[in-house]
Amino acid sequence: MRGDLEWRYLKGLYKLYTDKSVRNKLMNDAYIKNILYKRLKLIGFKNGNKDIIESKPRFNAFFEKEFLEKYLYYVDFFENAGLDNSGLKTYDKYDLETLMFIHKNKQELKESLTTVRSFSSLVFKQKDSKYLESKPGLLKDVLKLLQVERFPNEEKANQWKFTQDCEFPEAILLCENIDFIKAYWEFTTNNIELWYAGGNNTAKLKRVSKRNLALPLYYVCDWDYHGLKIYERIVEIFEAKGKNIHLITPKNIIFKPIDSGHHKSKWLQNDFSNLNRELYTKNQVEIIDKLISNNLWIEEQTISPIEAINELKK
Repeated sequence: MRGDLEWRYLKGLYKLYTDKSVRNKLMNDAYIKNILYKRLKLIGFKNGNKDIIESKPRFNAFFEKEFLEKYLYYVDFFENAGLDNSGLKTYDKYDLETLMFIHKNKQELKESLTTVRSFSSLVFKQKDSKYLESKPGLLKDVLKLLQVERFPNEEKANQWKFTQDCEFPEAILLCENIDFIKAYWEFTTNNIELWYAGGNNTAKLKRVSKRNLALPLYYVCDWDYHGLKIYERIVEIFEAKGKNIHLITPKNIIFKPIDSGHHKSKWLQNDFSNLNRELYTKNQVEIIDKLISNNLWIEEQTISPIEAINELKK
């Protein structure tokens, strides 16, 4: 997909935009080869030389519409962050968004820095704990953004709390998954302020001032044993502040087997998995009962909180 182009290919398309030709490495990307070359015929090989790709007359207008703003946005980030924007970097959209998140929150991250694997597991959540170690170039840039030479050898308690403000907030969404806050613009466009407090480490929420709780408060999480137990602890924390928090109920549910991928949370084999039924609506109880009885779970990324919040605001 064009939105997921690696940086090196986006940079190559920009060179094609400015110079009208580029060495043939762009065709290694499926979107460029199948869409720009074969379907739209916006680029092609130089006559008699398949080592060179040239732009066609309609290419520049297409690039300006689909890619130029994004390219300049990334270039501005690299410059402000003091990172090299070499076309040799194989960063995809997820890597770039995560680097931007680290740059914006570097001081908070430094104050409670974990081991490289713990950091990778949390901040690069869609990947895994060994992701940074497998990409030395990316690890080097992360260390540069954090302004540290290396990650510590010992674990530290996760005391992070990140927020993404918006100009005219109408609601606050507390999310268990850090990836929502990286791609924040869709939420802020809908006047939703995002909070992320580090998953299982909920104690820091006790320090949230009541003056920050004037807006409706919502929570989105994995619907598994650990995710819902975290929700129940958060309910208690905000009840002590006289504040209700609403759990986002998934629609168009995508069920996953409890042992899928790296998922580790298991349901308990007793009544309602030791969850508190009183904290859930009738519909939510029915969903949880189905999850428990069929050994399933619902991943946070498959839930659409914006649609749910907009409906609840009506």
